[in-house]
Amino acid sequence: MSGNEAISITTTSKDDEKHIITRQASIFAILRSLQKHRSALSIVFRGDSKQVYTSIVLKVDLDEGYFLIDELAPASGNKRILAGDVFSIRANDRGVQVLFSGNKVVAAGHNNGAAIYKVALPNKALYKQRRDAFRAHISIANRAEIKLVSYERQRPLIGSLIDISSTGCKIEFSYLVEPAFEEFEVFDEVSFDLPEAVFDSSVLCSAEARHAVYDEHKQITQCGFRFLSPDGRNQREIDRYVAFLQRDARRLGIAE
Repeated sequence: MSGNEAISITTTSKDDEKHIITRQASIFAILRSLQKHRSALSIVFRGDSKQVYTSIVLKVDLDEGYFLIDELAPASGNKRILAGDVFSIRANDRGVQVLFSGNKVVAAGHNNGAAIYKVALPNKALYKQRRDAFRAHISIANRAEIKLVSYERQRPLIGSLIDISSTGCKIEFSYLVEPAFEEFEVFDEVSFDLPEAVFDSSVLCSAEARHAVYDEHKQITQCGFRFLSPDGRNQREIDRYVAFLQRDARRLGIAE
């Protein structure tokens, strides 16, 4: 890992700033996902960016405000972490870059003979998804109605699909969505029909809300969503639709 990769969140670029998360429930959700998928953590101590240590998240507790990580490898990292050295954590959460900076161990213990470390929940995190190869914009005339169902909400949300990629989409609602979207709020069913003339099929999968924008003057809401592990058939239909829109955009000379 290069020195630039160990930068603190406080020195990230302007582009990164919009990907910084401060809501504790969202940071908990990220760490919980890293724990669930046993994602490898890359740990770098301040002032020594050349040496990278690895670990995994063992437990996350939102109420108490901490998470546990496993002992470090190589083992030399355990001495540094016990000495109170400040470290950053990098990881990959299902294709999304995650960075927590300014961490210190607040307690240490053992589990089945292995060292474990207690770390306070970070107050901010960088959560940056790789830019998709192509995000297809959909003309107003061809926008499809899309329905979102969450078992936590009293009624479905109905909007218009305004762009789509292989991994997510943006939806416009002709009203101010209430209650407001929570970051990473999961919608159990997201469904829309593909153009009958070309596909004669539909898409059904789950998705999580990302950045939402509320325009009180126009009384509209726009929100990005990330598809959550569509099955093979639905992913193929999404990819086919994106490819179709990409070809159409190139034909019209408007491809990005």
